[in-house]
Amino acid sequence: MTVRTPYVEFAVGAADAVSLARLAGWTLTAVSDRVWLTEENGGRDVWLLPGERHIIAGAGRVVVEPWTEKSCEATRAATIRLLPPAGACWRGWRLPGFRLRSQAAACA
Repeated sequence: MTVRTPYVEFAVGAADAVSLARLAGWTLTAVSDRVWLTEENGGRDVWLLPGERHIIAGAGRVVVEPWTEKSCEATRAATIRLLPPAGACWRGWRLPGFRLRSQAAACA
């Protein structure tokens, strides 16, 4: 049996940062490069290597950006994957700020 899990994947440029909100329980995965993130309201800094993941604890903002070496100029974007909390697909999940045409298609 194959279980498909819906996810959102996006790239963050080497000199960019992304601020996300209301993602408590979501799993953030560094797909292609190293990533640095921090959570609002007492969250600690987290550094992820490609393939590593972090479950977002709080409902506040999360800032994510590529984690680059100071000794070299990074020009690649880091690819980030967000997975909703377990079971959220059946409850009708959505990424805050994004509209999905069909949640059923994402869960199929």
